[in-house]
Amino acid sequence: MNAIIIAAGMGTRLNPLTLSTPKPLIKIFGKPMIEKNIEYLLQEGIEEIVIVTGYMKDKFEYLRDKYKEVKLIYNPKYKEYNNIYSFYLARDFLKDSYILDGDIYLTRNIFKKEIDESKYFSKKINMFNNEWQLLLNNDGKIRKVEIGGSENYIMSGISFFTNKDCQKLKKIVEIYVKDEIKLKKYYWDHIIKENIHEFDIGIEKIQDNIIYEIDNLEELVELDKSYKDMLPINSFKNEIQKLKEILISNLKIDLKDIGNIQFIGGMTNKNYLVEINSKKYVLRKPGEGTESIINRYNEKNNLKLVSKINIDSNLYFFDEKSGIKLSEYINNSEMLTPSNAKYNLEEVAFILKKLHNSQIIFPNIFDPFKEMKRYEELINKEDGKFYEGYFELKKEVFKLKEVLKSFNIELVSCHNDTVPENFLKKGNNLFLIDWEYSGLNDPIWDLAAFSIESNLSDDEEKELLDYYFENSINSTIKIRMEIHKICQDFLWSIWTIFKEMNGVSFGEYGIKRLVSAQKRLEDLKLWINLTDME
Repeated sequence: MNAIIIAAGMGTRLNPLTLSTPKPLIKIFGKPMIEKNIEYLLQEGIEEIVIVTGYMKDKFEYLRDKYKEVKLIYNPKYKEYNNIYSFYLARDFLKDSYILDGDIYLTRNIFKKEIDESKYFSKKINMFNNEWQLLLNNDGKIRKVEIGGSENYIMSGISFFTNKDCQKLKKIVEIYVKDEIKLKKYYWDHIIKENIHEFDIGIEKIQDNIIYEIDNLEELVELDKSYKDMLPINSFKNEIQKLKEILISNLKIDLKDIGNIQFIGGMTNKNYLVEINSKKYVLRKPGEGTESIINRYNEKNNLKLVSKINIDSNLYFFDEKSGIKLSEYINNSEMLTPSNAKYNLEEVAFILKKLHNSQIIFPNIFDPFKEMKRYEELINKEDGKFYEGYFELKKEVFKLKEVLKSFNIELVSCHNDTVPENFLKKGNNLFLIDWEYSGLNDPIWDLAAFSIESNLSDDEEKELLDYYFENSINSTIKIRMEIHKICQDFLWSIWTIFKEMNGVSFGEYGIKRLVSAQKRLEDLKLWINLTDME
């Protein structure tokens, strides 16, 4: 039995620390995180530890001198290729093997020598996240791996594979490295993701406070508070200070009125739970790059209009220039997720119908085709790269504009980003939050978005539409639903390219949306003839 540790990456998100120290060698509570894991492995009798290095490889040399069980492999292409190449270089060491990421910190030893089946050591995250999700069958085995989700166990950076499964991994990685695209884009876990049917893999459930993957400065500071004073620029402390200054300026309060400020997540924005005079609020700070894709004037105006129909929490202030807003925190509320969305279809249909029939008129139009062109222009401006097949699919997608036009659709005020996570449930009441993309649109766009983002089955989608249309669904409604799903897949795939150009990683999310658009388009062609549309 041995262990393989992948430690070749540059760790740029931990600058300035990683300008002088490889990420796995950063000390947490006085000890390099990789050393702590080496010692845990040795405690359990693991007799061989293979470390794949790359960035600042010489910094790892002392480990070979300090621990006779350590072997070092150098990956000279750590800048060019993803970690699948590091895995490939270690392939001949695969037997009964633990496989670890180099940036994992453990609060206790979870390794054991008596282990006889392949498994991922995994913690469960209930909130929506962009981690790799491990979907289990009734026997507790992994049936599918997806990127992004909620209420699932996730890949947490540590796994164990039996010799039998390791030999399968070796054969597959030797095939994958012949593909330049896979070398540049794939993690080694893609082997499992794409070939899960060839493996019988379980999970070892671990508590959230046992394993930490350190991705950025804020996460490091959250774990080891000593870095607050040691870092040359304390970004976390500065961030909190800036937020306090914003609150004092906008609310005309004193510093003593502000209590705890806690980061509570967000995909593209940063959301904070803020205590002011013992009351709780949510502060939204826009993420990088959003200023070029979101019109804050429209968002602020639309929020004021929406306040008239009481479907969102109360807004306390909104700064158009920065996009920062403060709103009421809804106590004892539960966020909808793809897992529980199907149990709330009647409530979702009701709140969307209330919005669409409200007679409030947003001053802006959300035109998905104009949005597509705008994202494309932004990407071209920065010399970004589009997914393979993008331009061919774009031509087909834009034919759908004429199909929609033929229906003479009346535009109404819409939310346009009805992912289940934007619905909060408190008792029997539902609230709809986050109006960044709001504008006039076909109301069916909101229904299609909720269906696709909640992974509704055909029967569940029909139930949603029956609630909304009071059992009066016709073929035109169905066609509009499918067209909007195609447009959403295509639009959000371009959105992903733009966001990743601004430093936000979404894994395979973008390419998956593009492939989904292609598949839905082929299915739609069985309904209507698009070939002659221009």
